[in-house]
Amino acid sequence: MDVRSSSLSRRAALTGLGGVALLAAAACSPSKEATSTLPAGQAPPVPTSDPSASIAEQRKIIDGLDKQIIELLKQRGAAAATVQKIRTSTGGQQTDTSREQEVISTYTTGLGANGASVAKAIIGADGGTSASGSATATSTTATSTSH
Repeated sequence: MDVRSSSLSRRAALTGLGGVALLAAAACSPSKEATSTLPAGQAPPVPTSDPSASIAEQRKIIDGLDKQIIELLKQRGAAAATVQKIRTSTGGQQTDTSREQEVISTYTTGLGANGASVAKAIIGADGGTSASGSATATSTTATSTSH
């Protein structure tokens, strides 16, 4: 088993958030394509001789990024729900598997090996189909993977 995969599973289990935790864990994993993990306009922290201070600073950055990710996921879910509502009101299917594949491809291109897992977690969080093709609901509101 790949160390990163094991680490992702452990992080997901520890946070208790399922697929969204996998998303966050994968997004935090190093990527060959990534040039910066800092929010726009934020300077990198100055390394200190105190590891605890360095860890605390990095955790502040992570906490800020997590808040941004959560807000973006909420916005994405609302947009996906709107697309689903429009599609089903005109007689269309609840999900669009070809669109899901486009999203998975986009994430794979952007994040490398972790991209497909991240995309599937997001799609599942939006109430779309999971990798096995079965419907997944994350809340009582109707959301979708309409993207």
